[in-house]
Amino acid sequence: MSSCRGTGQKSPEFVWNSCKKFEELGRLCSRFPHLASQIFRFRPFVAEVGLDVITGSEGATTQEIYMYFSVRVLRRRKVRVFIAEARRRVFAILSKLPAICSCCIWRIQVATAMVESAAESEYGSPVAQPIDTLADLAGQKLLKSPVREFLEGSVPLPLNIEAKRPQLLVCHDYKGGYQEDKWVQGRKGMEGYVLWHWHLVDVFVYFSHSLVTIPPPGWINAGHKHGVPVLGTFITEWARGASVCRELLASAETCCMYASQLADLAYGLGFDGWLVNIENKVDTKDLPRLHLFLQHLRQCMHTLKPNSDVIWYDAVTDEGDLDWQNCLNEKNRSFFAVSDGLFTNYTWSEGMAKLSANAAGERNFEVYMGVDVFGRNTFGGGGFDCDKALKVAREGEVSAALFAPAWVYETNQPPSFEIAQSRWWSRIEDCWPIARCSPIALPFFTDFNRGCGTRVAVEGKEVSTQPWFNLSCQNLQPILKVIALSESPLEVSMSHEAAYSGGSCIKLTGSDDSQGLVLLYECNVPVKTREIHTSYCVHVDDQLHICIALIIHRESSRIVVLLVEEGSQVQVPSTLKNCVVQQATRKADLETLNSESNKWIVRKHVLELGICALSQIYAVTYSHELDVKKLISLVEDNTLTTRTLITDSVAGSKDPEILHGMLGHLRISTEREHDRELPNIVFEGCEPQWTQKSEAWKSVSLTLRWGLVQMHSSPGNCQWVQYHVYISKDGESRGCSVSRGDPEFLGVSVVKAFSVQDLLISSSCTMLNFHVQAHCTCGLPGALTAPCIVSNSNSNPSSHLDSDISGPVLNKHAV
Repeated sequence: MSSCRGTGQKSPEFVWNSCKKFEELGRLCSRFPHLASQIFRFRPFVAEVGLDVITGSEGATTQEIYMYFSVRVLRRRKVRVFIAEARRRVFAILSKLPAICSCCIWRIQVATAMVESAAESEYGSPVAQPIDTLADLAGQKLLKSPVREFLEGSVPLPLNIEAKRPQLLVCHDYKGGYQEDKWVQGRKGMEGYVLWHWHLVDVFVYFSHSLVTIPPPGWINAGHKHGVPVLGTFITEWARGASVCRELLASAETCCMYASQLADLAYGLGFDGWLVNIENKVDTKDLPRLHLFLQHLRQCMHTLKPNSDVIWYDAVTDEGDLDWQNCLNEKNRSFFAVSDGLFTNYTWSEGMAKLSANAAGERNFEVYMGVDVFGRNTFGGGGFDCDKALKVAREGEVSAALFAPAWVYETNQPPSFEIAQSRWWSRIEDCWPIARCSPIALPFFTDFNRGCGTRVAVEGKEVSTQPWFNLSCQNLQPILKVIALSESPLEVSMSHEAAYSGGSCIKLTGSDDSQGLVLLYECNVPVKTREIHTSYCVHVDDQLHICIALIIHRESSRIVVLLVEEGSQVQVPSTLKNCVVQQATRKADLETLNSESNKWIVRKHVLELGICALSQIYAVTYSHELDVKKLISLVEDNTLTTRTLITDSVAGSKDPEILHGMLGHLRISTEREHDRELPNIVFEGCEPQWTQKSEAWKSVSLTLRWGLVQMHSSPGNCQWVQYHVYISKDGESRGCSVSRGDPEFLGVSVVKAFSVQDLLISSSCTMLNFHVQAHCTCGLPGALTAPCIVSNSNSNPSSHLDSDISGPVLNKHAV
């Protein structure tokens, strides 16, 4: 038997157990593959280390171990989560093997670093990341980063007047954080945890076990679009945490300095405060400075962001002991006094909610009773029984905090993530009030985009057929409550089968006699202009008719406005004075987009309602003729609401009785559509770096930056919030010519910059043309820019060779 240097022969039991552990890694590798061209560099490490460290015996051989790596990893295309998770598991497993020598450990470190570097280049840096040391915090590592603009949240939090009611805090803890969501420009593949029940959430906390957890910008943007503040986490734990606390609390100056740095970090990167979790014993002499740290952090946050929050986690008592109280009491009241809220531990009993409310006095809704969704000794048991704890918290007149709601995704709850997630949140909604109304202002646009999809569409035209994940692209999510007007079932779900804009649409499923309403949004939008411009789209293959109903309050009356197509089978009895049917005319208001790549019908309406308020938005569906009288009665009687979801059996049914309809987008504005030639985009330029990969291939890395020049007047409420980046190539590419007129979709940015890393192109390609298309808050795309030209005529470019660039240049008039 061969052995690793300096080790003796291994027993058959040791070999078999080790092989079983490598089989576990093999299964992990098969789930999370990586680029073949990059991961092939892993082969020498596997051959040299793997064959030396473990020698085969009965049942499992070194060749089988090698097969798991070479076949299941090297032959596939993407590593994804394997990068972070496998590295941890490799070290955890191999560090326990007595046969491992320092030489092999070094090889593991080098190999995993190579794999991580390759993965970074596939999806393109930068990535969201935490801060692990006080030194990096004090040095403002991220605020001084050259890629800071990518790490900032780009959507401001709208002003929200808080009502005195129970609050629901959601603490995100999915596999330790920074998984698919860390790629700030998105990533390939649509796998990843997504939250779409924002209307139930008051506060969102991004959590990890790093010292300073900074929310990825995708979560900041998605939360802010729904009016939800997003918090980071400052955490110290166990022995290392105690050491950090001694440094943090060494003096009044140090604790105030670090508190100021945390506040600057939140303000600079666009999030709204901190969860402070000190989960280790604190020296008694340092307790006054811990209170000072918390108090100064709160003061700084409120100065920089008046609506920010600093929430204390229930772990350390006012005597410095690590002793979870599970409620607010005399042992942790001093920390509650200098913070904006208390997040209790999870192992509370029924009476503790009321005790906490009594101890908090008028601040009772600032106590959040912790509920661990994984059910680890939590009240109610967690999982699908989390509502039991929430009911007790609400009866006790306190708030609640749900920890790790990604449990549904992480544990693969059947039958599918969408159905299980909606089922889980429906139990929350049954016992907890809706947090807020959305939208709150016009213009309003949504394409129902959840932040992932199997394609990318722009006004019905597919610009990419690659699956993707990017939380910054999530738009305002609908409530999706169904009110059936007939006994026939009506079901609603989000579909990725087609998209008018982004990657999703709403899909309605019913039968030949189905009629019903789907509540999309509860809102309170004042309208002070004469006209309201609306548009929505339906799919040309729809078998169910779909229209939009707006509930309008004007003076003392309540009006239902139905937005339908011309010739719709909608009859309004003369006795109904509170219903308006607005038809789209074929010539002026109905835009049909019907081709091989575009199968959507856009319906546009102009309403003249005067000063009013928009309170609810419904999707209305029917198969033949709509019973308007019954519709009005159901709108006024919400007690008949039911919530139904598409199931696998219905969705996949071959039954001809099953009918479908799709809703692609919804736009409501007080102004006409803007000039499609806006905005004028000018490039700052870039510094491309070329690398020759092989005789046939080279790669380029660069960062495009641009500004906007408003050369014409544009609607006052119209803001450019998203940018699509395209590329076209001049020269021969894989034997065929690619013209500038046929640009390829690269990705989406929510800032005026886009990072391209190791983009692989043919060596015969001599010129790249980058284009940018801006999209406004109304969901309308602007003009595609003239190309930003990057050329490299050298047939054998050296590594990091700066090249010529031409195109529009940024000037002093850019904004």
